[in-house]
Amino acid sequence: MTRQAFLLSLPALLLVCLFGVVMFSFAEISLLSMKPGAAVFSGPPSLANYERLLASSGAWRAVATTMRLSFIITVLCIVAGYPLARVLARSPSASLRRFVLFCLVGTFLSGGVTRAYAWLIILGNRGIINRGLEAFGLPTLKLLNNEFAVVVSVLNFVLPFFVMTLFGALKTIPATLEDASRNLGASPMRTFLHVTLPLSIPGLAVSTSLCFAMSLGAFLFPQMLGGGRVQVLATAIYERIQASYNIPEAAALAFLFFILVIVILVVTGLLRRLVGRRFAGDPA
Repeated sequence: MTRQAFLLSLPALLLVCLFGVVMFSFAEISLLSMKPGAAVFSGPPSLANYERLLASSGAWRAVATTMRLSFIITVLCIVAGYPLARVLARSPSASLRRFVLFCLVGTFLSGGVTRAYAWLIILGNRGIINRGLEAFGLPTLKLLNNEFAVVVSVLNFVLPFFVMTLFGALKTIPATLEDASRNLGASPMRTFLHVTLPLSIPGLAVSTSLCFAMSLGAFLFPQMLGGGRVQVLATAIYERIQASYNIPEAAALAFLFFILVIVILVVTGLLRRLVGRRFAGDPA
């Protein structure tokens, strides 16, 4: 490694070391117990917290809910984000492209709390949607404190990241390849399926991995819009600290969450390499 490469990678190495220290602390605390009514850790170290979590149906439900909602959000990101990224990459109108990019970048300027409160106003019982339904004489809908509210709010948060990442990948595909396909008599759909989509698969894999990882770790939106009825892993960890102040068990759940994320990232990384070799000739 050259000196310049080492200096460029030094901040990332420092962050990895810092993250390693934090995860080591989680692992250490998770092996302890806490005296009832006192904020004091006690030993000896044991796997009792992990045994309780692995035997807890509530913890497994939180895992299942987290995985299911993350999968749904990722699929919706692909369905809604791919066409938008495609329009951005191939739009002949520079003004339209700049406007859409401005709207996407503008979402990064508003914090998560601001957007969460905005969705509370939109989806509430007296919110914009239900007031509109009442104006037309239609029955109101229960849009808050359920999985629908969580999916919509998290999707709104991660979709700009998905689109911007995929947009960069689609821009690298030469438009002349699509023109050549159409000149040879291929229909627009056939051109998309046999030219554009295969070449965009590596970028799509990266965007999908990013979207899924962000959905896995979502806390603010499930906490505020789930109303305590949608428990994902992040909120389950929070409740163990906030409600029962069981820090060792919360640390154990956080460490198990970390292992789950590592396994998912390894699997998706292997899939990206396979996809990259299959469609682009080299690893993604």
